Amino acid sequence: MTHAMHPQQLHTPHRAQTKAASGLNVIAGIYLLISAWIAHVTAGGMANGIVFGIIVAILAASRFAGSTGPWASWLDALIGVWMILSPWVYGYADHAWKWNSIVVGIVMIVLGVWSALSTKAGEAQTG
Repeated sequence: MTHAMHPQQLHTPHRAQTKAASGLNVIAGIYLLISAWIAHVTAGGMANGIVFGIIVAILAASRFAGSTGPWASWLDALIGVWMILSPWVYGYADHAWKWNSIVVGIVMIVLGVWSALSTKAGEAQTG
């Protein structure tokens, strides 16, 4: 007689990494949202921070809860790339908000890739 294991028992270390990275990315999204209101930037820069902060927070929260796949983490990382490029697109590259966008973008890339790859590593072990 074989003993069947629950799928989460097989993914515990990798699931914990996914949850950690996604949870931190929720915080990064919320920070981006709040900091966009506080910063005195162009309307485009402010809207960029608010909209993408909300999107990242929602995607990362859904990854944290386990209701979406690695694609949500890859999308968070892609939004991080956009946040790095956006100061030049919206014309606030000479403002302090530029560094906020760049640092938050780097954080989102790192956490998004970490979350996505930790999931793939867990799937590869059982597949």
